[in-house]
Amino acid sequence: MTTPARFRKCRASIDLAAIRANYRLASRLAPNSQSIAVIKGNAYGHGAVEVANALQGLAPAFAVGIIDEALELREAGIRAPILVLQGVAGEDALRAVSEQALSLVVHNEEQLAWLATAKLKAPVSTWLKIDTGMHRLGLPPDRLVDALNRLRASGASGDSIVVCTHLASADTPGSMAVREQLRIFDDCVAGLGVLQSISNSAGILAWPDTHRSWNRPGYLLYGNSPFAGEQANAALLRPAMTLASEVLAVRDVATGESVGYHGRWTAAVPSKIATVAIGYADGYPRHAPDGTPVLVNGAIAPLAGVVSMDLITVDVTALPAVKPGDPVVLWGPDLPANKIAECAGTIGYELLIGISRRVPRHYPN
Repeated sequence: MTTPARFRKCRASIDLAAIRANYRLASRLAPNSQSIAVIKGNAYGHGAVEVANALQGLAPAFAVGIIDEALELREAGIRAPILVLQGVAGEDALRAVSEQALSLVVHNEEQLAWLATAKLKAPVSTWLKIDTGMHRLGLPPDRLVDALNRLRASGASGDSIVVCTHLASADTPGSMAVREQLRIFDDCVAGLGVLQSISNSAGILAWPDTHRSWNRPGYLLYGNSPFAGEQANAALLRPAMTLASEVLAVRDVATGESVGYHGRWTAAVPSKIATVAIGYADGYPRHAPDGTPVLVNGAIAPLAGVVSMDLITVDVTALPAVKPGDPVVLWGPDLPANKIAECAGTIGYELLIGISRRVPRHYPN
């Protein structure tokens, strides 16, 4: 296990007040729904235990990807309901779910069979997932009624079963695929009187017809838009993470001289290059190209040269005098992670989750 550095200035500051504000926004946009706060992937890199503690009393329940994430929260004293989105992969895990009073997504026939035969301490609160077009996890829609009957007959499931699905293209405005998934879902649950869940972050922000009994805000909690372009509700989000470091050194680079591995960046004019204490070992994207924006003393400066394990180099020629120790922001409220992700050919989700353990998280509020 890597121990976060105590003396290095590279750090991720997490604004818990922003996360609470983003949760409240999700709730306001869907006032007739409950919102289960999705904190899988270490709360998208923000710290699952810290985020859960910040949302306790505000969010009625949490969702994680795998059972180990749920157990970590239980061990940290989080007693709120926790939903395991991937379900379980065996009867031993199912017994652990029951013992820890976790909730469970059931998405295949094998899991249904385990619930029917397992000897459990207590019934398991269950969400039943159907595949409406994502084709990743979920039972076929025509198996829903039988699955509901089997769960109810087994006695292993709680009284209130939630029927859920996942949207594949909700981050595409006007997507016909979303409309088709919604049609399939509505046809499937018609007349069954079950609790329902469809909306992910993009659904909450842009697809009111997908707001149901339970919504599942994830990425939006951390203040980032799931949309490539502008979206009115997403513009109200408050970014929660600021990834920051400092300048280690500044040097003059003459015209024609190159910087970094393989000399990818070459000075077209006499230039000043700042070396910054962050690299791909910290989670900064290895494939970020020259020109990717970096904030040095609050002003934009372009990346200049290949990202290395511990360091990046930035062209500060156009800025007022830059010196060692000056603050650097890699992303945050004034420089969206989505912008850096776009430059690097990835998505903001990957950047946030990819912040390594050697980067300390600070929680000022």
